[in-house]
Amino acid sequence: MRQHDSPGDTLPLDSLDSRRELPAATGVIDLKAFLGSLLKIGYDGPISAEPFSRELREMSTEDALAATAAAMKKAFALIA
Repeated sequence: MRQHDSPGDTLPLDSLDSRRELPAATGVIDLKAFLGSLLKIGYDGPISAEPFSRELREMSTEDALAATAAAMKKAFALIA
């Protein structure tokens, strides 16, 4: 299961697969509802971030990893 958010200038139905932000970055995708639904159905598989972000690409590997980890923690805190 890959998790991402759409750019802030995008409506949910207009999301493009090639434009992705870190999870919970923009709020376009309702991650609380999405992750809550996974809990309800008993999903217990892996979840990973898959952003396609120029800002993230321009960071050092360590900074990009830290930003991604922080975004995942923020997203999972929505359902804690």
